[in-house]
Amino acid sequence: MQQTTAAVIGLGAAGLVALKNLKEQGFDVTGFERSSYIGGLWKYSDGDQLSVLSTTVVNISKERGCFTDFPYPDSVPSYPTATQVHDYLLSYAKHFDLEPHFRLNAPIQQVVFDDQQEQWNVKIEGEEDKYFDKVLIAIGGMIGQPNMPKIEDLEKFQGKSIHVRYFKRPLDFAGKRVMVVGFGNSAADTSTQLAGIADKIYLAHRHGARVLPRNYKGGPIDHTHSLRLFNLQCLILKYLPHAGERFFDNFLKSLQNKSFNIRPEWGFEPAQKVPMVSDNLVNYLEAGKIESTKGVRRIIDFRTVELDDGRHIEVDSIIWCTGYKSDFSIVDPRFDPTVPPRPTWSSAQGANGKSLFRLYLNVFSAEKPESLAFLGNVHFAASGFQIFDMASMAIAQVWKEASELPSKDQIGHAVAKHHDWLADMASHGYNVSPGNVDAGPWMEVMSDLAGTGVNQYLGYGWKGWWFWVTNTRFCNLLMGGIWSPCIYRVFDGKRTKWDGARNVIAKINGKAGEDMKSK
Repeated sequence: MQQTTAAVIGLGAAGLVALKNLKEQGFDVTGFERSSYIGGLWKYSDGDQLSVLSTTVVNISKERGCFTDFPYPDSVPSYPTATQVHDYLLSYAKHFDLEPHFRLNAPIQQVVFDDQQEQWNVKIEGEEDKYFDKVLIAIGGMIGQPNMPKIEDLEKFQGKSIHVRYFKRPLDFAGKRVMVVGFGNSAADTSTQLAGIADKIYLAHRHGARVLPRNYKGGPIDHTHSLRLFNLQCLILKYLPHAGERFFDNFLKSLQNKSFNIRPEWGFEPAQKVPMVSDNLVNYLEAGKIESTKGVRRIIDFRTVELDDGRHIEVDSIIWCTGYKSDFSIVDPRFDPTVPPRPTWSSAQGANGKSLFRLYLNVFSAEKPESLAFLGNVHFAASGFQIFDMASMAIAQVWKEASELPSKDQIGHAVAKHHDWLADMASHGYNVSPGNVDAGPWMEVMSDLAGTGVNQYLGYGWKGWWFWVTNTRFCNLLMGGIWSPCIYRVFDGKRTKWDGARNVIAKINGKAGEDMKSK
């Protein structure tokens, strides 16, 4: 029987794990990458393409931020550098023998569905067209283009004005007065990178955020978020959504206030849903090396910015940490998931001119879920690597017809309902990502589609109770210990089980306990 062919477009972290999971399930898969290397943005580049800084350190621990069946080496610290993450991706590709499936230096011009052949035509620059049964887009379409805000008289400014995508060398701003616009992780990283280099740094923002350190009480702060706590949070959000939001915000605020002394004049309130992770931002604000200001209202002249409170500030450079817009222009226009603006979303204060996606679970094409899927468009408080892995395991099972999606009518209703949910969130929130999903239901559905067994063995059915009775200590470790992605490879199921998962989970929880005691 002929293998089903699949193309993975993009070989960053999302594309690599998708290629591996499809290959593992018997697909004849080819991964296309326009660059000469794999790893995507995790390989530093001083060019215009999106990449980490050479000094980047990740904001999620390696214990929480690995793939489901490939932990980081012991030699890597809990918070790896960008170089260590890229090395990890190279090791992952080597371990699972993915290189024979790579096509590097292969820029894709367009992916078009051929109605006669009932296959996807992948058009590669300078080559003959290639046809595939399935296509998975992993090019980070949600962050395809910089999102620049509409600022009155911006053209008057004659200093350096760049999106954070093009911020690569802090030393270029030595001795300058720099305004960093935004209040997310990019803004925190950018402003702290400039501290001690720029002459003056202003952090301009219209909304607040919780700010958390990487470490708390001697260990990574994300180790406090167990699977049991996640399930409790999701349960409260399901039945008491506003109370659930307050519960989680109060939890984050408690962690923040135990770690930092936040001054009211810094404008951290009201806080958006997604916290910032920064070890140094508060210290630099306290020392006056960074000044928190109101948001930008307009440009007065070639160097003067007017803020929302009427204050005028002279700056030499502006760095816009204002997010990204989606770009799926390589996809057949009939199946481009970008949705035309709808009034309830586009008029909301938190939409910021971004587009929504006509995707089921922000992964499967609503029109062709049986053969077209997208990675990189899901956003909630979990590791991107875990999200990519979970989604691509689910895609593999759906495409091999081992798991079944709802009907297309049901998918359409689910997408519309999700858009209403996002519009409501954006109506009273700030800077709402179209990638936001309801985390609990999303994880539950993806786990079931992938066939991980987690919902059954760690749930309240007979399998769950029997597992608890016969494996009480390990069950409690899975639920109350570090929420390792390896949990999703422990049990028998549709996706491939990994025999090493149990030992890794026991090991990282044991090490975490030892580290806490030593401090």
